[in-house]
Amino acid sequence: MRASSCFAALFVGVASATDCKVTPSDPGWPSETAWAELNTTIAGSLIRTVPAASSCYSNSTHGSAVTCDEANKNWDDGMWHSQQPESIDYPLYANNSCLPDNAAGYSPGQSCSLGGYPTYIVNATEEQHVAVAMKWASERNIRIVVKGTGHDLNGRSSGAFSLSIWTRNLRNLSRDTAWTHTNSSSPQDVYIAGSGQQWGNILTHALSEGRIVTTGQDPSVGLGGYIQGGGHGPISSTYGLASAQVLQMRVATTSGEVLVANSAENQDLFWALRGGGAGQYGIVTEYVIKHYPVPSNVVSAVVQMRPYFATSESFEASWSAAATWLSLLPDLIDAGLAGAATVATGETAQKFFPDVLPLAPFKGVAFGQVFWAFNTTVEAFEALITPTISKLLAGHPTASSGNGMNSTLAITMTPPSSANYSDFYSSISGSDAAGGASLVSSRLLGRAELVHTPHDAVVAHLKTALGTKNITQGSFATIGLQGGPGVRNTPVDRRGALLPAWQDAYLHFIANNGDIDTTNKTPQAALEDAAVFYEERTEKMWREWNPEGGAYMNEANAFNAEFKHDFYGGNYQRLLDIKKKFDPQESLYVLSGVGSDGWDYNLDTGKLCRV
Repeated sequence: MRASSCFAALFVGVASATDCKVTPSDPGWPSETAWAELNTTIAGSLIRTVPAASSCYSNSTHGSAVTCDEANKNWDDGMWHSQQPESIDYPLYANNSCLPDNAAGYSPGQSCSLGGYPTYIVNATEEQHVAVAMKWASERNIRIVVKGTGHDLNGRSSGAFSLSIWTRNLRNLSRDTAWTHTNSSSPQDVYIAGSGQQWGNILTHALSEGRIVTTGQDPSVGLGGYIQGGGHGPISSTYGLASAQVLQMRVATTSGEVLVANSAENQDLFWALRGGGAGQYGIVTEYVIKHYPVPSNVVSAVVQMRPYFATSESFEASWSAAATWLSLLPDLIDAGLAGAATVATGETAQKFFPDVLPLAPFKGVAFGQVFWAFNTTVEAFEALITPTISKLLAGHPTASSGNGMNSTLAITMTPPSSANYSDFYSSISGSDAAGGASLVSSRLLGRAELVHTPHDAVVAHLKTALGTKNITQGSFATIGLQGGPGVRNTPVDRRGALLPAWQDAYLHFIANNGDIDTTNKTPQAALEDAAVFYEERTEKMWREWNPEGGAYMNEANAFNAEFKHDFYGGNYQRLLDIKKKFDPQESLYVLSGVGSDGWDYNLDTGKLCRV
């Protein structure tokens, strides 16, 4: 195995106190006076962490200004979490500490402690304050984490006994139509954005000027983790990933410096921060990014496939059709289509396809595919989609594009419609997926996996990707059409440290079939069990289907035993050297980060120790 020690090291390890990051119970933890001196040095921007929902606990001494009703009302709103200094979208990684009383994972009688939240937070408004605070913490062996918005599937925005750098208020945003740097051959038209900005705000500003930027589908997402992990979205298959759009960064380091990183200065750091992983090498305070003309229109439609009857024949036909459908997508992406799909089984399918549940027990798969294309016509769009549906029907003669009673499979398409980019983006975006548990497993899939793998093998892989302990409940997966020409054709000098597997990828397949049971288990134990399930089943399947491929690290299994290969590929050793150069004390730690296999972070104790 390429990194076989990683999986065990994430959960197992005993170290002496001197091998651990310092905690408040250790003699080396700074005194109240020392913290006050730091606060003075950084112009009063230091915050003692107060969990937003601590107001839901009658015996809490934290003194939150947020009412319990407000916390309960907004707990699933990513935009709300981004506005709180400590709060994160997926509180499991903060040890489910101080949950509001209506939230998933709350249990009556639990107390409210900081748990996995940081001890102190720097509300950064000046990049020099970030640098000073990082150096101060690093010299005292204190863990450092960074929170931009807290939208993070793998808990990188929080950490027990840490000093958090909250970048939300670094929100400058301007356009420079003639930007250059030392090695610039010609002026470029760019946006300059503080790292506390969120993509929804930047896109709104860009659209007002007839431009677009590479964003995700959730407007609450911030720049930092998104760009540094790669960053896919609605236009990535056209223009490439977000990491390829960055021309310069300003970066605060643990040595107390603020560095300019571009193709002329600190090239190694610039390379690492474009796709080499967030929260590991330094804290970016500002980005210079490319932008593009807004499309004249966006044409979109939805294709759905589902079993027609609750019979073995109908259910098996749905699995076969799903595998065939995947094989047809690379040609559509090369022809200019993009989109996203949801695939669901069991009772979970009802959430996405309400007409499925009457087919109980539901043992098939329901498939919903959204397509979109830019600067085209409805007629041209239909000319691409209609033959594809015809191919699917030809391969499954008992399927019907209508509601024929002799069909085993129903395939339907909504009439294509045209909209402006603003209305289109509003229709596919949202920020209401916060507040729950999160652990997924994913893989980037290319033409070889989708087209040239034997059909029966693809069917088997799909069944594994959606297989779960609770067959009745079922599971779901999301499939993004986010690779293809835009990523493949990105010039080499703009690729940075992005996982090389992206160059061959068409689809980003995210499986959500791991069960996270926080009702009867601590977050640590729940994550351990889910990690074992993924490792033994889903990750094993990905390695069989696409052994030389990898995963998009921002939406992947943080407990992947082969994370070095799957998240970083051949770039890992160079990234490790850069990590040692710019963070020699290893103050910045994230799950499955570069060098993270040398550490064990335990949510039960909050300690981060060497192994």
